[in-house]
Amino acid sequence: MIQRRRQLSELNLIDNFLFIMLLEHDVYGPRTAEIILSIIIGRNVHVSKVHVEKILPSEGTDFHGVRLDAYVEEEHADVSKGDIFDIEPENKRVEKPLLPRRTRYYHSRMDGKLLETRESYINLPNTWVIFITSFDPFNADRMVYTARTQLLEVPDYPYDDGATTLFLYVNGKAGDPAQDLKELMAYMKETTPKNAVNEDLREIQKGIDYIKTDRTVREAYMTWGEYIKSEREEAAEEVRAQVLAEAQVEIDKANARADAAEARAAADEEEIRRLQAELTRYRENS
Repeated sequence: MIQRRRQLSELNLIDNFLFIMLLEHDVYGPRTAEIILSIIIGRNVHVSKVHVEKILPSEGTDFHGVRLDAYVEEEHADVSKGDIFDIEPENKRVEKPLLPRRTRYYHSRMDGKLLETRESYINLPNTWVIFITSFDPFNADRMVYTARTQLLEVPDYPYDDGATTLFLYVNGKAGDPAQDLKELMAYMKETTPKNAVNEDLREIQKGIDYIKTDRTVREAYMTWGEYIKSEREEAAEEVRAQVLAEAQVEIDKANARADAAEARAAADEEEIRRLQAELTRYRENS
């Protein structure tokens, strides 16, 4: 059954198109990013710049570049650099098995553009990759999953490399998430005036109302279908490649076990022939 394509008025903030269009707006974009990030990380974030669909090219044509949905730069705090954020709304369940390695690559590509030649590593800003998903990425019914680097042998040691990954599941219940975060997730899942239950969300809703009635946005949405199709094909190809790679690993393991078994069988046959030869010599000399 072919699913009906939704109207622009029916989109929610977790939908990639509406999210990007809102954060791209000169006025509503930075303020929306400030509200979302401040709620998510639990401190006030003052945004300097927002770049939507920011391309981080690879080092060559044979390598994988990335496109970040919302690359957000925080204003510098005192003499240090502000944090850098990447916010990614994700509705495509096909991406689920790829998320850990995808976020690893996003961090690496972001870091590659943040430190100038001969600049000290101490100046490398904190980076956050934040995925907001309509599916549970790790099947624990949590709204918040936090991934950081840790020393396995000394887990209490404060190993701080400045990289944090957050996975936010809009329907998660476990873990007692903060009330304002629950309200934000509910609003992103179903972006309606009714769900704009606090002042911050009502401020975002003003931008939503404007975006959904803007003529240029409506025209852009008309061509979005082809973009989504290519995105799905690319994601499906990545999943196929991963499945094939994992299958090949298992095939290689099975082949290695078969080779080992064959080698043992050959050795056993050789030993049998040796013993038979010794028995024949023994009988001849008896």
